[in-house]
Amino acid sequence: MRALVLNEPGCVSVNQVAVPDPGPGEVLLRVEAATTCGTDLKAYLRGHPQIPMPGLFGHEYSGVVEAIGEGAPFEVGDAVMGVHSAPCFECRHCRRGQENLCETVMSTKVLGSYAEYLLIPARIARVNVFRKPDWLPFERASLLEPLACVAHGVESARLDPEDDVLVIGPGAVGLMFVAVLRHLGFANVTLAGRNAERLAIGADFGARAVPLAELAGVYDTVIECTGKVEVWERSLDFARRGGRLVLFGGCPTGTSASFDTKRLHYDQIDVTSPFHFGTHAVRRARTWLLDPSFDLGALLSGERSLDEAAAVFADLEAGRGVKYVFRP
Repeated sequence: MRALVLNEPGCVSVNQVAVPDPGPGEVLLRVEAATTCGTDLKAYLRGHPQIPMPGLFGHEYSGVVEAIGEGAPFEVGDAVMGVHSAPCFECRHCRRGQENLCETVMSTKVLGSYAEYLLIPARIARVNVFRKPDWLPFERASLLEPLACVAHGVESARLDPEDDVLVIGPGAVGLMFVAVLRHLGFANVTLAGRNAERLAIGADFGARAVPLAELAGVYDTVIECTGKVEVWERSLDFARRGGRLVLFGGCPTGTSASFDTKRLHYDQIDVTSPFHFGTHAVRRARTWLLDPSFDLGALLSGERSLDEAAAVFADLEAGRGVKYVFRP
């Protein structure tokens, strides 16, 4: 099969690799849609601790079951949507309700959705893969994984419906936060950033869109989605006394951020940095996707072939488009 391989930062190639053979409980998918994401862009630009190189690339997907192992929970021909990981339910973190921090959730994840076929391990197939309704397009079904991350972020933030919320960073995840918050009935959502095209999408979703250079005022909750240290540090300036700072965007490994300790302590700013997701967040995200009134179609900037992958990541680095769809 044809598969996109990340060889090293800045270097991808389309290789011929063997089609996996599903073992007990495993599911082999024919990939119908695989969407790009910010994590993949980071890996392409500078590498990523959770994405081996050289190795198969991509982790957002939807598809049709091509083959199954004994005891698998699906049938050949089923259209499905899923995420790339699942908790063990047995480790200390899982027992404490922190499935996102499961000791093996990253070591057992699946990569390689930018390929004609994708093998889903039994644990993931059993827990975090679902049948896709016919009316839901494959490309929108493939957004389940990033939307689950957003669901976990919303749950971690402990938001109040009356909050004035500021989202910094109009990338795919920041725009998903805007769409989700408006879907949940939050009336006062502001989106700040530098990319005018993406700010316009946020405005269409119902946010007040503001260029980052013109941002002022304080907010009950600030959600940082850029993953840049300097923006992490500046985000504190926009949190009101007694407010919340949600540091969602992951910064490069080895970096450090500095904050005004007086503000954090005497203004009692609640700081959290949500990572990944648990099964509850996956199911909540799926509920949103299955609501016809919740439409993330504006995030999809076009379809590309695997052979165009380097150009796709160059576009994303330059801020052109939001998410692209590979149809391997």
